[in-house]
Amino acid sequence: MSEAIYSVGPRFILAIVIVVVGYVVAKWSIKHFTRPIAVWLKRPALVKPALTALKYLILILFILLALRVVGIELTNILLSATIISVIVGVVVAPIAANFISGAFLLSDRPYDVGDLIHIPDLDRTGFVREITMSYTRILTLEDTSLVVPNRRMRDRDVENFTQGDLRIKRTFDFEVSYQSDLDKAREVATNAAAEVEGVITDRERVTLMSTYYPIKPQTRVKEFGESGIKLQLVYWLETPYYLKGMNSKVAYNVYKKLIENDISIPYPHRKIIMDQNQRVEK
Repeated sequence: MSEAIYSVGPRFILAIVIVVVGYVVAKWSIKHFTRPIAVWLKRPALVKPALTALKYLILILFILLALRVVGIELTNILLSATIISVIVGVVVAPIAANFISGAFLLSDRPYDVGDLIHIPDLDRTGFVREITMSYTRILTLEDTSLVVPNRRMRDRDVENFTQGDLRIKRTFDFEVSYQSDLDKAREVATNAAAEVEGVITDRERVTLMSTYYPIKPQTRVKEFGESGIKLQLVYWLETPYYLKGMNSKVAYNVYKKLIENDISIPYPHRKIIMDQNQRVEK
């Protein structure tokens, strides 16, 4: 018995020394590789997870080496780890999916911190405040904090208003009666949009994917409706930060100018006919 303890004792001490050395190596690696990893990844949010993964990888390698020195077979450990990983995998799969999605978001960079984005299926618009490995935090225009798991962010359509060119195209649909002067109605609506501060009027066109598009306000005939001619006002804004307010200003000014120029806007009329001979039972 004493001989067995005497033979195991030095190996056990050596295993402890190996683990301690592994911890020191892991701390040294984090200290000296932080800057190179940050330069390589180019994303601050990825640096901390990458350093944590490096630290635990080094520790696991030294722990496995220490176990081998003690005499524990790695095959038995791997077999047990495989069984445990299957059980744990079922439980932590959603959490792991969030972290994997976070890694893809941070790598693909569909949006950055500070970008103004819109999520159509949630009908929420706001500024990206924080991107982590598990979630994205959005400060909405209603001044509320919206936290969306990265797994769901990857499955959703996201409109980025501020990536690249800040200018944004908007449309406003309205109708005028068939009796109205169509050319005058188009001119009035176009000039009304141009009067709103923030609407681009000093440039002729914008280049999108090697194609030129008119950028000044213009009013197009969209279709002929049941009670009037449907028109569409197209205009561009300098920035996308106050979309609802700008849309409201443009719509209000168009309405005011149409009324001032005696251009009628059709609306549905209802006529109720009462039968005078119908008896009401009490």
